[in-house]
Amino acid sequence: MDLGEPLNLLGLARASGAVASSVPGTDLTVRRVAERVDERTTAATWLLVLEGRLIVDLPHGDFRILDRGDALQLPGGLELALQSVEREALLLWRSVGSR
Repeated sequence: MDLGEPLNLLGLARASGAVASSVPGTDLTVRRVAERVDERTTAATWLLVLEGRLIVDLPHGDFRILDRGDALQLPGGLELALQSVEREALLLWRSVGSR
């Protein structure tokens, strides 16, 4: 059995900049959020804050504040905005309908 080599997800997220980067061999992506980013989920999406703190602005004035280790599941077709609190937030994404 070949277990492969460790992969530093934080380093991959930092290196990818504002653009999402695929995690090799998975259906996961990582990204760095340093400025406000407007998003639209195309499928049900699960996100996890790997580092930092993130504000997720949802429709109708609703929002969530996520700290390191917090996860949130979002429905497909949702328009939202992501904003880091202080410095940057590093995120792990998985679109549930992406397989």
